[in-house]
Amino acid sequence: MNIQKYMAFVKAAEFGSFTKAAESLDYTQSGISRMINDLETEWGVFLFERGRAGISLTSDGLKLLPQLKRICNEYEILMMQIEDLHDMQSGMIRIGTFSSVASHWLPNIIRIFKKDYPKIDFELLLGDYTEIESWI
Repeated sequence: MNIQKYMAFVKAAEFGSFTKAAESLDYTQSGISRMINDLETEWGVFLFERGRAGISLTSDGLKLLPQLKRICNEYEILMMQIEDLHDMQSGMIRIGTFSSVASHWLPNIIRIFKKDYPKIDFELLLGDYTEIESWI
């Protein structure tokens, strides 16, 4: 699977042009053409009819377009989630603490932290000294 080829297909279908698809994806026109040819060879179907007026989807291309759009959209969502993880925009923090600290100090600390990092979740592990020491 090569997501770049799928994106090239979707953009070419969207624009009706390999040249415009190439411009939007920062590839050359010949690079897009090569990716589409690779997909057609790999899958054994013709995706586009090529002519002087440009390109248009074949019936096979029309059938595959919705699924390939979904795959490309899901890939974009995945990349955003990965970026959030790298930027500490989401995740889980586990805190081992005493119940007195959890009820008196942590609520305000967590509330302040959540203002800057709203997608970070917390899990509080309550216990006595020996239990907390074993978690470390």
